[in-house]
Amino acid sequence: MKTNNKLLSKSALQLIAAAAMLIGHLSFLAPNYGLLFAAHTLSRITIVIMCWFAAEGYYMTHDLNRYILRMGIFAAVSQIPYYLFSLGSVPAGMYSFLAGCYSDRNVIFTLFTGLCLLTVLRAKLRYRWKLIAVVCALFITRSSDWSLLGVLSIVTFGMFRGDFKKQAYSFVTVLFLHFIVRHIGLTVSFAQTDTVDVFQLLNSLSYAGCLLALPLLRLYNGKRGSCPKYALYIFYPAHLLALYFVKLIVL
Repeated sequence: MKTNNKLLSKSALQLIAAAAMLIGHLSFLAPNYGLLFAAHTLSRITIVIMCWFAAEGYYMTHDLNRYILRMGIFAAVSQIPYYLFSLGSVPAGMYSFLAGCYSDRNVIFTLFTGLCLLTVLRAKLRYRWKLIAVVCALFITRSSDWSLLGVLSIVTFGMFRGDFKKQAYSFVTVLFLHFIVRHIGLTVSFAQTDTVDVFQLLNSLSYAGCLLALPLLRLYNGKRGSCPKYALYIFYPAHLLALYFVKLIVL
């Protein structure tokens, strides 16, 4: 008798993603580079799981327009907690957000953009409009958290849904592209100065942790589980706000 080895529900995977996210965001407390590297590596699981379920939501939702709207609302709600945690304050005016300073838009904004792009690519439009949509999505998220990786992961997971091998191979390709684009500056700096920033080097290497999510997603059984529907999206801004106050106390 054949047994079902797909053991993880959506709730279980989102709990893993939330735990990994928290560990990564607590890394500012790490006493040495070893623990910092371990925390960052483990936290990379989160973005892959979030992108997977953003793409799954495209197919599972009963109302795509409302789903996209909800994602946009979560992105808007998360922006101030994201500013407080990452920058320590909220920039005056909207210039920082609109101009797209480095990592100045939260990851749910990236997921929102990726979901919109998947919707366009799945629509019956001419290829030139789809190409324009890809360029616009990558430009809009150029300074967002997880930028290129987040947007293109949602697209690959969505376009190849039902074929895990194609999803995995495409994701690995996107991860490699993301690594090259985001870390070319580190390579140029090393070539010019012949010195290595240890923190930046470890941060770069930690992106390999994204691959740890693939075996977990392979075990996804398609069931929802017991967690509230939007638990991870609520947890994201809530824990950023809590950690902002932790930073104020500790640092």
